[in-house]
Amino acid sequence: MATSKTHSVSVLYLLPLRLAVGLSFLITGQAKIAAGNWGAAYATSLTEFINANIENAFAFYRPFLESVVIPNAGKFAVLVAWGELLVGLLIFLGLFTRFGAAVGMFIVLNYMFTTGMGVWMPNLEVMYLWAMFTLMVCSAGRAFGADQILRSTRKIRLFT
Repeated sequence: MATSKTHSVSVLYLLPLRLAVGLSFLITGQAKIAAGNWGAAYATSLTEFINANIENAFAFYRPFLESVVIPNAGKFAVLVAWGELLVGLLIFLGLFTRFGAAVGMFIVLNYMFTTGMGVWMPNLEVMYLWAMFTLMVCSAGRAFGADQILRSTRKIRLFT
């Protein structure tokens, strides 16, 4: 059974969580990219989403949304779409799982800052945030993932 040297629990138990989170991000990222123009077609939806939630956004985050994200919605739409696809692919394949989970946490936190939800609120986004935190901390890619192969060669240890 694949175990981590720093954790006594088998990372094999995290395989269903890793596959579910990875598949979920793969599907959402792919849907945004398939909407057209490599994800840029998502810009209108992104701008509408931000404008609908701007009053609820955290005060420290509101100026960033208004002065950076909204004027550059096309670029941010592409970043979000491809970021979700990349996160989903990395987590699902167990390839650089820690890095993928960290980027996924960043995407989810930005969503939460925009909507004004805290990490204590029971909802799907909080579940994703803590699931990715668990995948990152426990090196879940070592169970039937590419990280297991990379670590066995001892050549690549960063983010695995």
